[in-house]
Order: sequence, then structure tokens, then C-alpha cells
Amino acid sequence: MYKAVVFGGTIEGRKICEDCEDNGVRILYCVATEDGAQAVSFMKNISLNIKRLNADEMSELLDKANPAAVIDATHPYAIEASRNIKKACGLKNIPLIRVGREKVEKAKQDNCIYFSDIESLTVWLEETTGAVFSTLGVSAAKSFSRLSDYQNRIWLRILPSLDSLKSCLEFGYHTNRLICMQGPFSDELNRAMFKYANAEILVTKDSGTAGGFDEKINAAQLLGMKIAVLSKPEDDGGVSLETALEYIRSLKT
Repeated sequence: MYKAVVFGGTIEGRKICEDCEDNGVRILYCVATEDGAQAVSFMKNISLNIKRLNADEMSELLDKANPAAVIDATHPYAIEASRNIKKACGLKNIPLIRVGREKVEKAKQDNCIYFSDIESLTVWLEETTGAVFSTLGVSAAKSFSRLSDYQNRIWLRILPSLDSLKSCLEFGYHTNRLICMQGPFSDELNRAMFKYANAEILVTKDSGTAGGFDEKINAAQLLGMKIAVLSKPEDDGGVSLETALEYIRSLKT
């Protein structure tokens, strides 16, 4: 029996695995891709399930794992994944803890233009000019491929995975507009990338402290760029990472 099943693929998920490894708590860590598993694959107390799961598959997995609790440490924007996790836990009557991210200070938001969805953001970009540096990852590649002259105008920073690269190439992006790197990044590195791209607009998610939001905003502001932010989904009542860690440690006894 696992003490917990943790759905991750995020910085929070990795930190949970590290804490469980240090404290001898045996967990099953679920990620959608090999990239999400790479950082924890050597840990002895961490078993891995590498596959994108729907609600029924999650339910079957929980039957087999028989955990004392489930931790949802997926990305704040992974709405469908969180919905499926909640449904599966409800069906199996297993306690669920959602890990939330710290809210960004209001001062950081003052110079940002916020958009509630990718569609309205894309419409706004079509009405603007200037090179765009997107840190939304591969999820925005299809929407942005509808923009005029997107192959020359849009720079995409994506995860260094073959699947992500293949998707972008299939949508017609050129390799000289793709940056395949794993973040988060420092102010200096962000600034160097933005400057190299001659970018006038930064497009990013409200990814919180863990997602390097401050560093991206600081770099863009220093370069005088416009900043377009895809808003985080409404607060889901998640607990802090430290609260989640304390809860998981309590499962050891």
C-alpha cells in the first residue's frame, strides 16, 4: 500500500517527492510524460506511473494503489486533470489534497494586461504589432499559428521534449523560433532571451512564485515590453505546499 498517490509533473510535485524520499514515505508519483518523471526517477521511495490518464483510468489506478490519500500537485492551468482527479477520488472515497500556488503580489500585476482565455489573448495579439515571446508552452502553439505572419513573429519557449517539438513543427513553426528549455529561469536569463528575440511583447501565465512569474515580469519590464498574462483559473481552495508536506509526513505513522 502506498501512503499517497501524487499527481504532479510540476515543481511542487518534485518537492513532494524529495520530501517523501528524505522522510521514508512511500508514494506513487503520476506524471503525463517522461520529462516529468526524470527528476525523481532515481528515488527509492518513489514509484512512477508515466501516462496521461482520464478519470476512469485514475479510478482503476487508485484501486490498485490503495493509497491513504491523493495529492493533486498538477499545474494550476491543468483544469481537466484536476477535474478528473477529483472525480476519481470521489468515486473511491479517498481524501484529496489540492496544492495551490502563492498569489503574485499586486504590485507585480500593475503593468500587465490580463486575459481570461487563450481566444481573447489571440485576438488582442492580432491587433498588435511587434515580436512576441510566449512562455505558455506548446499548449498555445495551435492558437498562435492562426496569427498573421506567426512564423516570423512568434517565439515559443517550450519544454525540451520530442512531443512538444514535434507538435510545434507540425503547426508550421520554424526551429529558429523555438526555445526548448526547462525552467524556471532567472531575471538575467529571461532578459537575455527576450533581448535576443527582439521581443516587444511577453505572453505568460500567472504561474506564481514557483513558476518563475516574478523573474519573467521583472525582465520584461526592464526591457520596456508589453506584458500579456493568461489569468490563472479561479482559486480552487488549494493548500500551501508546506501544509501538504506536513500532511503527507503524518501518513508515515
